[in-house]
Amino acid sequence: MNIIRRVKGKSIRIIDYIYDALLYWCLGATSGFWGKCILRFFKRNRKIVGFYGECHIYIYGGVLRSIREVKKSYVLLGTKEIEYLARWHASSIIRKSSWDKLDVLIYNSRVPNREGAPSLNQVLEWVPKTCKKIEVTNAAFKGYMPQHTERVFKNTGFFIWGDKNLNKLVKEGKSIDDIQLDNLYSSQYVNDYFDKAVKHLKIYERETTVKIADYIEKYGRERVLYYSVTHPETEIMLELVRRILKELGIDTGNTECVIPNDQFDLHSHGEVVYPCVYSGLGIIENPMSRIIQPGNYKEIQYTFKEYVDEYIKMAEEASAKGAWLNKNNE
Repeated sequence: MNIIRRVKGKSIRIIDYIYDALLYWCLGATSGFWGKCILRFFKRNRKIVGFYGECHIYIYGGVLRSIREVKKSYVLLGTKEIEYLARWHASSIIRKSSWDKLDVLIYNSRVPNREGAPSLNQVLEWVPKTCKKIEVTNAAFKGYMPQHTERVFKNTGFFIWGDKNLNKLVKEGKSIDDIQLDNLYSSQYVNDYFDKAVKHLKIYERETTVKIADYIEKYGRERVLYYSVTHPETEIMLELVRRILKELGIDTGNTECVIPNDQFDLHSHGEVVYPCVYSGLGIIENPMSRIIQPGNYKEIQYTFKEYVDEYIKMAEEASAKGAWLNKNNE
C-alpha cells in the first residue's frame, strides 16, 4: 500500500508540474496564436488564481482543487510554496507575464524573499489593478508552546525547533529529574501567555484579508489547534480555506472542505505541549498520548516522554561537541 501511495503521489506531482508549466507558457505566449488558443482552452471563461506563499499554500491549493464549485469558476496556478516554484518554475515565475494576467492572487503575508523568485512586493506590482488580492495570515501562534525557541542543537532534521527549558537543563548539566515539566508553568501564566499570543496575532492580522485569531480565541481552550508554532492542525487549515472560499464568492454552507487523501498535511516540525499547558487551559485530553514528529522524517515519531528523552540525549551529545545553532540568543 505504501508503494502504491508513493507512486500515486509522484504521478500527481508530475501532472501538477506539467499543468503549471503549460499554463505558465501560455501566459508568456499570449501574443502568439497557439498561446492564445491553449490559454482559452485552459480558462473556458474562468478566472485565473495565482498563489504566492509558504508551506500553507500546499494545503489551500490541495483543498481548493478538490472543490467542484472552485473548478467551475477558477483556474488554479502554482498552488505550491514559493520555494517549490523557484526550484521547478524559476524561468517562468521571474517573468512579469506569469503574474500580470491574474484575476486573483492568494498570498501569505510578509513572505521573505527567496533566491530565484521575485519578491512578494514585486509580484504585487506586477498583478493588474483589477486583480483581487487575498492576503492570508501566516497563522503562526505560540500560545500552546511557551518553551518554543529557534535555538536548537545541530542535527540532521530530527528536531527543527528548540525547547528553552531543556536547553537550559543541558547547559547547566542537570538531569530531567531536576525540572518538573508537569507543573513548570502556573495556570495563570499559561492563560496569560495564551491571551498574549492571541493579541499578538490579532495585531499581525490587522491588514490581512483572511484572519484566524478570532477562531483560536473562541475554540483554542477546547482543544490543541497547533502542531507547532508555524504548523496549525487540520482544523485551522480548513477554516482558513472556508474563509478563502468566501472571498472567492463561493457559498461555504454547501461546500465540504476536506484535505484529499493524496495531499500531505502539516504534521512535521512538531513540538510538545506540556501537561501544565493542557491543565492550565482546561483542555481535557491526555498530553502523553499526543504523537509528535519533530523533524523532517515521517517515520520518527515520539510521545511526550520519548520526545523529551531523545531531545536531552541528542542535546547532550551536541553540547559536548559545541554543536549548537544560535538563531536567537535565548
